[in-house]
This record gives sequence, structure tokens and C-alpha cells, in this order.
Amino acid sequence: MPVVHRAAHKLIVETAKGMAHELYDTMMSDNIWYAAWKARFPGLGPKALEAKFVVLNTAKLLPQARATLVHMLTLTSTDEATKAIISDALIDDVGLRQGRLQAMKPSTEVLRRVN
Repeated sequence: MPVVHRAAHKLIVETAKGMAHELYDTMMSDNIWYAAWKARFPGLGPKALEAKFVVLNTAKLLPQARATLVHMLTLTSTDEATKAIISDALIDDVGLRQGRLQAMKPSTEVLRRVN
């Protein structure tokens, strides 16, 4: 079952997933890393090991995905249509993140009253 990242725009999540796949390829080209990862999940085959890595690391790469997309806005090689898509995604993403923080706020206030 795929993990849904409710606090990030779909474009940012997909960018982070792509980064996780690239990171997996880079890290697992080292036999020591691959052996350690395989030992952690001994029953999984190569594709399942990569899928597990991506699921466990996509959320950790969301800040880097946002930074990469922001950087793409500064490149002259990025066409205007792509820049518009990225801009809209980043703007929507801010709203999603703020909404998540607002949803968490009452819980924080309850904890403060208890303490």
C-alpha cells in the first residue's frame, strides 16, 4: 500500500520519490550498503528492497525536492509552462503544510494545558 503524504503537493512527492530512487541506486552500488540493507529485509528481492527504501525515505527527501523545484525556477533551460506548473505546486504546497500545522495546533494546546 503506497504511503500518502498529506502535507505535500503531488509534484513535490513525486520529485522526492524520484530522488529516493536515485539515492537508492547510488547507495546500493556500494556492496557494503547493499548487504546491510538486504540483511535488514532478508526476505525481499531486489525490486522490493528498492520499493521499501523509497517508501521509507520519500518523506525525508521532501525538503530537498522543494529546494530542487525552486532551483528549477531560476534556470533559463526550464520552459515557462514548466515554471508555471512548478510555481503552482509550490504555492499549493505552502497551503497544504500550513493546513497541517493548523490541524495539529489544537493538540498542542491541549498538551500545554495538561502540563
